[in-house]
Amino acid sequence: MEQTLAALCEYLHGELVGEGATLIRGLNDSERARNDELTFAEDPKRLAQALASQAGAIIVSKNVRDLQGRPGIRVPHPKLAFTLLLELFHPPVPSVTGIHATALVGKNAQLAEGVSIGANAVIGDEVVMGRGTRIASGVSIGDGTSLGEGCVVDPNVVIYRQTRIGNRVQLHAGSVIGGDGFGYVFHEGVHVKVPQVGNVVIEDDVEIGCNVCVDRATIGSTIIKQGTKIDNLVQIAHNDRIGRHVIMAGQVGLSGSVTIGDYAVMGGKVGVVDHMTIGERAQVGAASVVSKPIKAGEVVWGYPARPIRETKRSLAALNRLPLVLRTMASVLGKVRRLERRIEELAHANTRGQTQQPRT
Repeated sequence: MEQTLAALCEYLHGELVGEGATLIRGLNDSERARNDELTFAEDPKRLAQALASQAGAIIVSKNVRDLQGRPGIRVPHPKLAFTLLLELFHPPVPSVTGIHATALVGKNAQLAEGVSIGANAVIGDEVVMGRGTRIASGVSIGDGTSLGEGCVVDPNVVIYRQTRIGNRVQLHAGSVIGGDGFGYVFHEGVHVKVPQVGNVVIEDDVEIGCNVCVDRATIGSTIIKQGTKIDNLVQIAHNDRIGRHVIMAGQVGLSGSVTIGDYAVMGGKVGVVDHMTIGERAQVGAASVVSKPIKAGEVVWGYPARPIRETKRSLAALNRLPLVLRTMASVLGKVRRLERRIEELAHANTRGQTQQPRT
């Protein structure tokens, strides 16, 4: 694909800097950009890198006035603009509609216009799929499940019975939606399984990464609300309720009956114990363990998760511990020497008193 900088500027509704006839044949980061490629800079550090690069043009924020003679585009949000151009330069591959000859479709399935089902997919009874939904090869969808319009289910995803999925949901390869929740009652020396009779509800515009497990509820529904984005290798347990537009990085693990508020952000490897609540717009740093409720807007980190400033102060104090220990050892040595000297002086004083001549 080839576009002039002026055409790309018009597409972004931006402000053109320099020569609009500059030809752009691709997009790249500043470290690898060639003289026919466009890059972006969203802060002073990245701007310096971009200006030192071979990039043919740079997308910058509105407040950047000096591009040192380089052509570019000024926009309110450079990274968002770069994202939009990535979609323009790399459009999705058109899907092939229809049902592959090796796919199995159950009784009373309702498939809307434009649905595609790949090789060796298995679609259960009374499954409903909205217009334009694409099911890749090896997918298994349980009885009574519904998917809205424009969904994408990648290879080898398993969706258990009675799952409810909204519009424009993407499930990446290998994920399992609606498997049994992990529930047992210990009785007379054995673990008795608690039947998991609920389901999973996923609202519109949710994206779930590869090899994610979302367990169905014991009773009721495990819910993931609109716009939430979940990275690879995440575990979501039974009866969890995840709010709108939540971000979860890889290897997050939620125990059962966890509630997460809208717009919360969770770093990689965060663990949350059961029945915890994480408030709206809270942020949980990577590798934290959440064992107490987190208030709305709070930023926490650590093991256990605490307000991030408190954790940083504790870590700073811990880093000073070797010096403190050496200082204490030195002070204790001086104290012991002083104690011995005092004992010697006391002993000498006592001996001197007993040896005084009588008058």
